[in-house]
Amino acid sequence: MLRALAVGFLSCCLANVTWADSPLTAPRPDNTLRPADLDRLIAQGLRTQPETFSPCDDVTFLRRVTLDLLGRIPTVEEQRIYAADESPDKRERLIKRLLNNEEFGKNQANYWSDTIAYRVAPPELTFLEYDPFKSWLATEFNQGRPWDQIVSKVLTSTGKVADEPAATFVAYHQGHPQKLAAETARIFLGMQIQCAECHDHPFDDWKREHFHSLAAYFARAQVKMPWNKGAETVVSDKGKGEYTMPDVDPSKKGKEMRPVFLYGEEYNTGTSDLERRAELARLLTDEKNRWFARSFVNRAWERIAGAGFYNPVDNMGVNQIQLLPEVHEALTGHFLASRYDVKSLFELLLQTRYYQRQMPLTPTEQALRFEELLPSRLRGDEVFDTLQTALAVPVVKPPTAAPTDAIRFPPPGKSIRDAVVETFGYDPSFGPKLVQRNMSQAMLMMNNEELQAQVNADPASGTVLSKLLQEQSEDDKLIETLYELMLARKPSARESGLCREHIQSVPNRGEAFEDLLWSLMNSAEFTTRR
Repeated sequence: MLRALAVGFLSCCLANVTWADSPLTAPRPDNTLRPADLDRLIAQGLRTQPETFSPCDDVTFLRRVTLDLLGRIPTVEEQRIYAADESPDKRERLIKRLLNNEEFGKNQANYWSDTIAYRVAPPELTFLEYDPFKSWLATEFNQGRPWDQIVSKVLTSTGKVADEPAATFVAYHQGHPQKLAAETARIFLGMQIQCAECHDHPFDDWKREHFHSLAAYFARAQVKMPWNKGAETVVSDKGKGEYTMPDVDPSKKGKEMRPVFLYGEEYNTGTSDLERRAELARLLTDEKNRWFARSFVNRAWERIAGAGFYNPVDNMGVNQIQLLPEVHEALTGHFLASRYDVKSLFELLLQTRYYQRQMPLTPTEQALRFEELLPSRLRGDEVFDTLQTALAVPVVKPPTAAPTDAIRFPPPGKSIRDAVVETFGYDPSFGPKLVQRNMSQAMLMMNNEELQAQVNADPASGTVLSKLLQEQSEDDKLIETLYELMLARKPSARESGLCREHIQSVPNRGEAFEDLLWSLMNSAEFTTRR
């Protein structure tokens, strides 16, 4: 099939819209913020005025906010409903509606599951299964469970992963005290303390005793990992034993450590596994430990601005560069005052002029300093969910191959969703400069048989494209629909002209529109959040 239509011309047209200005007011006594308060703080940090945050048009806003909250682009129907809404508070109401959509929890679950999973080494003879964990997390976020309660459950759960999905974190780290100490600090506190496992941290204040005292909270966690089925992994209490910090001299006996939360007081030895982990969860999520709230806020800010106050987001060490510190601290205060309300934090961020401003087509150095918003690449799950939203891609998971003498435990079959998520996936803790496009992604989108099957104009194929061709006889309207379907916007006049020229140059109308659809699917815009 001819794939000659250029994709470089695919750009978003921005139009001016009217803002409903809110008066700047003094911060509330309880430290919560209004969007105008936050805009003022951001502007002060950037040495400008909130009015300089030029708003994006409604079409751009709808795509951006739907991606950020639901992890997919808006459907054509959602685009048309929003375009028909002429109320002055349409953006505010849209944000609230999306936050109450069940897909919000799914998107959050995908992000946090990836945050944990990307640093978990695959064990031998076992294939880890994160779907139960994602399902549990999605329910927690959708029900409005505060972040401190979610993390407490993650740190303290015991039992079989299939029955207690929150136990995934401890289970898939195989109850290993050092791994759990390092990942607990990195993921939930934004602290890289793992360098202190073997020696005092060379660039931070962490000593070996800090790291190994934290590891002592997991001294009695026991994990039994079965062959082949990760969800059958069981977390339990081994019932005895204490944690020993290895001596720097391997020939000498190590030092028995009491559990201590970083700079805090010692906790008793001789206590059960659950008691230790519950005490750790209490100390870690206590409002006096602002690192817990600061870490979540840093990640939330990165997700809406493209870069964090600290980059990478899991390294907020005392010697690291912090951008807009006053904004970071004010948002941390808001998150604490809201009692770790995740939806409240995102609602605040997304209602600001700063978030709703125009974004450059390509990343700039100014964006890394927050003078502009930073375009970013979609995560793997967001790429597939956008494909499915646009093209209704069927997901059929092949069965696992039968065991053979050579392969006793064959890997589970991979669906098209698995392939897209794996190829486009990346560790969410990476800084923006480390998330790159690659040839594997391009080859998958251009050549994968299951995706190519959706770029089929034959009426017998039953694809979205084939149905649109039968329903719509006017080329201009069909061009517009395909742009809405794939990019969540209408084509510019120049784009429409180029598409029309190509369609008229191809004798077969179906093949011409196959070319257009294929080009849109393979454009950089399709897999970019801006």
